[in-house]
Amino acid sequence: MASSSSKQTSGSSSSNIQIKPKTMAIPLDSFEVQSESHVDFASLKRNGMDLESLIAIQEMFPYFEVLNGPTYVTLVKDFWVRAEVYDVDAAKDEELKAVIRDPSLRGKTSVASFFGGQAILLA
Repeated sequence: MASSSSKQTSGSSSSNIQIKPKTMAIPLDSFEVQSESHVDFASLKRNGMDLESLIAIQEMFPYFEVLNGPTYVTLVKDFWVRAEVYDVDAAKDEELKAVIRDPSLRGKTSVASFFGGQAILLA
């Protein structure tokens, strides 16, 4: 994955917070986030699937209220201005370079990201 510098800030505890720099120079107020319901009961009903009575009998509406809950627009926008997109060739090239540096990585997969200022590595 493309390397980029990140600003490190010492927290009040022993943890470090890394703020990933923005990859796009777009003001947050210049684009809109389209929020949708994960389960749109009105649309399902219009298309012949009335599930509301089934959900009501099972008392599951509170679950769907959480599922369809608030969209944190500022968080979503802040995520997208820091997002990076890789094409297949660039990803394969980076993987080859990593394997050359450390042959034990051959055949292994990992995902590196930042969330809430914390570096996350899924291996």
